[in-house]
Amino acid sequence: MTLQRRKLRVRNRTSTTGTRRVRRGATLVELMVAMVLITVGLFGVLSTSGSVATQLGGGMRQTVAAGVAQARLDSLTSIGCQSLTPGGATTSGTSENRAVEESWTVVDGRNIKTIKLTVRVPGRQVPILYETIIPCRD
Repeated sequence: MTLQRRKLRVRNRTSTTGTRRVRRGATLVELMVAMVLITVGLFGVLSTSGSVATQLGGGMRQTVAAGVAQARLDSLTSIGCQSLTPGGATTSGTSENRAVEESWTVVDGRNIKTIKLTVRVPGRQVPILYETIIPCRD
């Protein structure tokens, strides 16, 4: 090894005080800061995952309600207009299936029938409301 390289190596190891300590690992303060940052990140992930689980549960309840409502609306629209509300009266009914309560009202109008459907799903405080209009051609 040449003399210049040796001097360079010695210079890199020394500092203004004369000797330089080789640093291995992390200090206690650095470890504490890292732990705080990891803890904050974990709490953020956990709170977000709870919110996502709640949203998924609500979406599942709305899917069940939409399926029940679609089945009821299909059955009501397959009936002729004259049979739905005989003599211009308002027809209504209720049903419960798989803990899902539904109630509907058929209102007679001029050449149309308005169907209002309310679906109550367990786990949801507010009922879900659906409304459709059927044109009468008979």
